[in-house]
Amino acid sequence: MKINEKGTQTNLKRGKQKTEDEPIPTKDVQIHTTPHEKPTPANPALEQIQKIFDCKFEIFGIVQGVSFRMYTMRRAEKLGVRGWCMNSPHNTVTGQIQGYETAFEAMRLWLEHTGSPTSRIDKCIFGITNEVNHFTFDSFTIRNE
Repeated sequence: MKINEKGTQTNLKRGKQKTEDEPIPTKDVQIHTTPHEKPTPANPALEQIQKIFDCKFEIFGIVQGVSFRMYTMRRAEKLGVRGWCMNSPHNTVTGQIQGYETAFEAMRLWLEHTGSPTSRIDKCIFGITNEVNHFTFDSFTIRNE
């Protein structure tokens, strides 16, 4: 490699120029991956201090046949929210969420305003929000009818 007067690198073997922003290929790079594990809180003591909130929900609109439940599960897992959801016989999606305050509120907003890319949310009803002492779910799941 050679740097010319324009600040670019020239590969003498290939005659190709690279700008400074492009990565320089390196040899013997090892990539280490770890198996998918449940995320652990950065500070376990903080987990005991935070309040856990719980509520049931029902989503109305075009929410069946548009991968709404799958996207709901992905969003819940990303936020660290636990619970479940399922299709109802009334063409709605019902479920229950549990989470720490910020994640819980983010999930509520996502359910009310976002949903899956091809869904249309007409109405979202949340049950009474309760504060619970501990999680009653290990993860977020999709239930069958």
